[in-house]
Amino acid sequence: MRWGTPELSPRRRISLTTLAVLSVGILLGGNSALAWNDTGHQIIALIAWDNLSDHARITIVDLLRQAPADAGLASMFAQDNRPLPVRRREFFRRASTWPDLVRFLEPADPHAYQRPAWHYRNFFWRQEPRGPVDVPNMPVNSENVIERLDHFKTLLTDTGNPVADRAVGLAWVLHLVGDVHQPFHCSARVTPQEPDGDFGGNLFRLGPRTFNLHSYWDRTLDRAVQRRENEPASAYLARAAALVVARHPRILLAADLKPGKVEDWALESLAEAKAAYPPMLRRGQDPPGAYAQMAVRVAMERVARAGYRLAALLEETYGPMARR
Repeated sequence: MRWGTPELSPRRRISLTTLAVLSVGILLGGNSALAWNDTGHQIIALIAWDNLSDHARITIVDLLRQAPADAGLASMFAQDNRPLPVRRREFFRRASTWPDLVRFLEPADPHAYQRPAWHYRNFFWRQEPRGPVDVPNMPVNSENVIERLDHFKTLLTDTGNPVADRAVGLAWVLHLVGDVHQPFHCSARVTPQEPDGDFGGNLFRLGPRTFNLHSYWDRTLDRAVQRRENEPASAYLARAAALVVARHPRILLAADLKPGKVEDWALESLAEAKAAYPPMLRRGQDPPGAYAQMAVRVAMERVARAGYRLAALLEETYGPMARR
């Protein structure tokens, strides 16, 4: 897919201003109803960053900053007097949220970058007395998180592709690796109430404090690691990332990271989603404490795996040993 660099219209400039405001909101720790929410995606990015070589870090940031002007991605790089390595790290973690932020740009614009179907891949299944059973022959979007990650991996390794396309593709990779590790981005449970699937738990309504099952899981890390009063966003995210790594160090997961095997990553998420509807979970009620503990355990491991796998993918493409 090609992205051009059209002349910006006045309406588009307004949209980019909105995007800048939204990105500042993320920097200040605002929540959203998007995948893993902004906290989860930025924690994954920080884990990846800490497992990248300096060569890969510089190359990645330089490429991201060459995204088309109308994407608003490059504008997320801070222009201030802080040390350049600090701003690079901040830009990298903020760029991981760009595919969600861009949804707020003008939807009627022919150059819009919103691609909702890219964020998930439906695997349909139903619960039977003997256990979960896959439901085949249900329609699946041909462009989905698995297909797109494989597409962008190929696009990024060919330096003959336009730099603007590679920059936007890279931002998508930063985000979609996180998405494919969110269990409910790979699940569509079929029930008599939801014969077409529950849209990743979005149709499974919970209590008034938790809305639905999908949003409950998106916010798992916010509940697990509470932000302290007056704690800067950067400090909070670094602390949360350190806690995830402490509980799931890379050395303990290294043998099972399955580098580049995106469909395997998705099937892991599907397995976790199938286990996330125990009898204790009731429609119309907030999940009990035991469920919350399970969700935190699963979410932290999925986020850790996502960070390590993202780093491996990026190091292979942009590290000093990468083929040119």
